Amino acid sequence: MPQVLLVAAIVWVLLVLLVRLGVWPWLLRAPGGDALTGFLWRIARFYCRFWHRATYHNTAILPADDADHDGLLVVANHTGALDPVLIQSACGFIVRWMMAADMIGPNLAWLESHGFVIPVERDGRDSGPLRQTIRLIKAGGAIGLFPEGRITMPAGELRPFMPGVGFIAAKAKVPILLVWISGTPETNKLGEAFKQRSRARVEFIDLIEPGEERDPAAIAERLRRRIAEVSGWPLNDEVLPPGGEAEASEAA
Repeated sequence: MPQVLLVAAIVWVLLVLLVRLGVWPWLLRAPGGDALTGFLWRIARFYCRFWHRATYHNTAILPADDADHDGLLVVANHTGALDPVLIQSACGFIVRWMMAADMIGPNLAWLESHGFVIPVERDGRDSGPLRQTIRLIKAGGAIGLFPEGRITMPAGELRPFMPGVGFIAAKAKVPILLVWISGTPETNKLGEAFKQRSRARVEFIDLIEPGEERDPAAIAERLRRRIAEVSGWPLNDEVLPPGGEAEASEAA
């Protein structure tokens, strides 16, 4: 018995050393600078590439890490619940996502508690999240949003972009990382999106420097048309209705 305990103690010490000298620094080298975030990022990176066979294009325009930008607005079309994970897994910096408050149920509450999402009311009457977003970007953070407002169904077209994205861009005056996503599972249900296999494709289109345009609607439409130009997808000018409780129940 003493010999067994001695072997167990040696194995334990070796495991601790392995974690401290190997795994721990490896996790800390991931975005965020802490082990939990690093672990989640590396799991997401493997999952996207293995399960969804994700391919990434024009990644050379991405900032290298959190210190490589002074504030960034990430703007993408919205194909499914997987979209934020796909984008984050390619980025060496942390992106905080604006997300409809009614979509943050018990299963996703930890995202808000860890600062990964900014809850936004769909009716637009609360300007607090917009002000918070602008402050965070000006302080050097990266904020992501999907200006179509909800998942676009059917896939393969672009709905109108809400002018809120133009308002943030005009006020924050930081570069815009424009992204086109395609090939993700065609469902607006969270569980199905993560279980179904796919051939996801993420193209980082442009890193657009802040311009002189201050009309939010004009900025939003320019971004939308640029994605349409690259993707070849048609523009559908019918505004998507808010998801509300129905979409939230599908995502739960």
